[in-house]
Amino acid sequence: MRLLAAEILKLRRRWASYLVLGSLIGLMALIFLLVVLTTGAAPRGAPMFLRFPASYGFINQFVFGLGSLLAVAYAAAIAGADWNWGVFRVVVARGESRARYVIVKFIAVAVFLVIGILLAYVTGIGLTYLAGALSGVSVGDPLAAGGAEDLARSLGFGALVVTERAAIGFAVAMLLRSQLAGVVTGIVLFIGEQILATVVLVTTLAGAGFGEGMQPIGPEWFQFLPFSIGDGVLAEAPTLGGGAEGFLLNPVPLGLAILVTVLYLLASMAIAALSAERAQISG
Repeated sequence: MRLLAAEILKLRRRWASYLVLGSLIGLMALIFLLVVLTTGAAPRGAPMFLRFPASYGFINQFVFGLGSLLAVAYAAAIAGADWNWGVFRVVVARGESRARYVIVKFIAVAVFLVIGILLAYVTGIGLTYLAGALSGVSVGDPLAAGGAEDLARSLGFGALVVTERAAIGFAVAMLLRSQLAGVVTGIVLFIGEQILATVVLVTTLAGAGFGEGMQPIGPEWFQFLPFSIGDGVLAEAPTLGGGAEGFLLNPVPLGLAILVTVLYLLASMAIAALSAERAQISG
């Protein structure tokens, strides 16, 4: 527990912990402002996502969409910093278990991510009320008409997916032993997998002669990739729309999607711990 408390204290002193959250909230506030300026004080012209529970889908796009990308970069930066600053060498020199240190460090990162998710979500709800007031729209009760269930599903599924994606960035940085390389590689993997999944989907549909009857296919193998499986879990939370893939692909069953997501999380932690155990640390 003392090691965890020490890691949490270190994260509290890191500017990255506040810059990442501030960037997410700042961009979300900017988009809400643009929505208000676009619609003006005209209730009839205000979009539906300014009303609960539809607003949860809009908030989720930021907190768990953009938030996932920021979480990958944040976790990679925290893991890689220990190599860049020589902290890992000091930890090993004082006799601390490498694997234990790495796992506890990620637990501290996960705690900060969950706190950040809660703060960003509360801010998103507040911005919805503010945007509604400026647009002359009654946003309604966030807990009415199934809103409480939507909120619980969003926070529960979203926290799991963001943590799993952050674990991948964390493991990459531990493997590469570099803060910058970990951040860049983590982001490239995040974006690259989405491009790969899209290309494979188009190729698969073309090979199957898709178009007659418009019957969705799958689940396909690429839906089980580390970041894509998270999208399958997030699809069970409120969204602004299922997108084209919702009509082209059968979803991975929720129970299986959650299981695979947890396995990716555990595997990432195992890789990070193993890489730390096998690392050659020079003076």
